Amino acid sequence: MLRLVNTAKHRTTKTNQGTKMSEQRRAPSPDTTESQELHRTGPTLIGIGAQKCASTFIHAAIGAHPDAAVSDPKEIDFFSAYFDRGYSWYCGHFATGAEKPVRFEASPSYFYDPRCPARVKAFDPDIKIVCLLRDPIARAYSNHLHEVIKGHIPPLPFAQGLANNPAYVEQGFYHRHLSRWLDTMGPAQVLVLLAEEISADPIAAAQTVYRFAGLDDAYVSPVLTERRNESDRARSPLLRRALRAGGDQLRKAGLEDALARVKQTGPVATLLQANSQNMREVVPPMTERDRETLLGIFADDLRALPDLLGRESLPWDSWKALNS
Repeated sequence: MLRLVNTAKHRTTKTNQGTKMSEQRRAPSPDTTESQELHRTGPTLIGIGAQKCASTFIHAAIGAHPDAAVSDPKEIDFFSAYFDRGYSWYCGHFATGAEKPVRFEASPSYFYDPRCPARVKAFDPDIKIVCLLRDPIARAYSNHLHEVIKGHIPPLPFAQGLANNPAYVEQGFYHRHLSRWLDTMGPAQVLVLLAEEISADPIAAAQTVYRFAGLDDAYVSPVLTERRNESDRARSPLLRRALRAGGDQLRKAGLEDALARVKQTGPVATLLQANSQNMREVVPPMTERDRETLLGIFADDLRALPDLLGRESLPWDSWKALNS
């Protein structure tokens, strides 16, 4: 079952000192006619990650809804990497869907960047946030596969990738990072979903997001049941780029559902599958020693997380191992 953050429990964990520090870090909110106009064309909903936690699914689900629009590209990274380009540059990414009541972007870099909550709050204090979490150990390995797929590193064993890239671990301190967002935005404006529960019931997950965003949750698109392989690499990058370019044109024309149906037809599905290489067959699997190392690193954060989420437990192997 998908759950919202428990508002009452979170409020009891905040301290006056933490609130004052959060207020001190917030940037002044602009109060001009121009900034108000930008807010009417910018996003109403932001996905903040974490990375490799089903953000592509949520982006596709919202993009398929007739009353919503998504940014082009999916990840703008404005509040983390391109903040110096200004609000006009940012809101320009939503120009084609400015008339839609819900406008969405998803940038996983926002989740763990400590500057982002205050920047988002200053941009629009009423904006809604979708946060996605996943077993942090599984997420770290998926992060490693992602780096290999992108060509940033060769298909090294996970331990070598972990030693090379501290972000594998940093992004998995969910309690630390989510607390900042809750303190800044308020629990009522933050929806937290678990990737494992999204995978188990994608339609229910999409409907939860629709309700939170103020969309009709009766809408069901073929996109919601489309199979996605998070850890594959194209055997022919040129073919994949060509297919994706065609898909992007259909999406821009409002034909997301038609595209999903085409991708499920025999010839197209066969072509897509033939061009897909599962990177779990290329990159060595995580070892038990790797798992034990990460469990020790994440232990304190994992123990604190359920109370923040208003849960008794978590459906993660790491949580079960910690409490076995």
